[in-house]
Amino acid sequence: MTPAELRRLVPAATERTYLNTATYGPASRPVVAAIQDFTDRWSRGVAEYLEWEAAAEDCRRLFAKLVDAAVEDVAIQPYVSATAGAIAVQLRPGERVVVDDLEYTSNLWPWLYQRDRGVDVTVIPAREGRVDLEVWLEAIGERVAITAVSAMQSSNGYRAPLARLAAATHAAGGLLFVDACQGAGGIRLNPVEDGFDFLAADSYKWMMGPRGMGYLYLSKAAQERFRPVTMGWRSGRHPQESYYGVDMDLSPSASRFDSSLSWIAVVGDRESLGLLTTIGAGRIEAHNLALAARFRAGLARLGQETDPFRPEEHSPIVAVHLPDGDAVVQRLKQAGVIASRRATGVRFSFHVFNDESDVDRALSALA
Repeated sequence: MTPAELRRLVPAATERTYLNTATYGPASRPVVAAIQDFTDRWSRGVAEYLEWEAAAEDCRRLFAKLVDAAVEDVAIQPYVSATAGAIAVQLRPGERVVVDDLEYTSNLWPWLYQRDRGVDVTVIPAREGRVDLEVWLEAIGERVAITAVSAMQSSNGYRAPLARLAAATHAAGGLLFVDACQGAGGIRLNPVEDGFDFLAADSYKWMMGPRGMGYLYLSKAAQERFRPVTMGWRSGRHPQESYYGVDMDLSPSASRFDSSLSWIAVVGDRESLGLLTTIGAGRIEAHNLALAARFRAGLARLGQETDPFRPEEHSPIVAVHLPDGDAVVQRLKQAGVIASRRATGVRFSFHVFNDESDVDRALSALA
């Protein structure tokens, strides 16, 4: 599978210039076909639910492949907010959390909400859409329980120095929580190599799957320190034998942190992850960053302002600062270009199904 071949499978890419994956990733035809087959068989009562449970295990394996993690370290958890909340509620009074004020509320409010229980939450103020590494290191200090950060920021695409933050957090006795809802499927993320302890990602953005599926990578240290909160039969060592009874034989792997499944999301996600893993995360990142770089260069020629990030802080998301963002979004839409209004400007996001013609069409519409 190549990016060009995937493009032909995505109606949003062939019918318009879709540069809004940071809001939701458009479904490919295989995803739609899988969901249509699901609804047909579901409506006629001819499917076995164990097929859908087995499909979830395919999804777990595919996500593990996408982020170069071991399958036994991946749980199925559909939403970052629920995952962050389940970790945050287990923090003890006096423990410290460090987070920046750029974060989407799903990775901010769960931590802030623990303050009334005595959890010490340090919020770092961002400047010009980013946080300097030195500021992070000073805030983490010599003692921290959790450092929480996004792989790339929702509002402007700022890409944090995750490996450096992991090293500093570990040196201070803590664990790194990475919100990869913006990132997983769009850039290469390697939690083992870079030292993440948690990597939480919803499927409906860069993984181009249905809303209702998502994943949580947990390091061995995270699995030892924290406990499952929302438990059920899927937390068992042998789920099909865990429907009833008081004896809890929990899975020794991260699957004990599993959520119950949205079966309709599972069958679609399996198709989408299959396509992305066939292309490969490294190839996807290179493709996406090249398109974003072409767009930034074109913006510079137009005299349009973007955030002054360093090259290593660039991501497939580019925010353009414009005085009337809502009107610009509507004008772009009329020209067949789909972007979104965020913070102080218009946000464009470039994914593997996009190509250079999309970049040029967006620049032409802006001009």
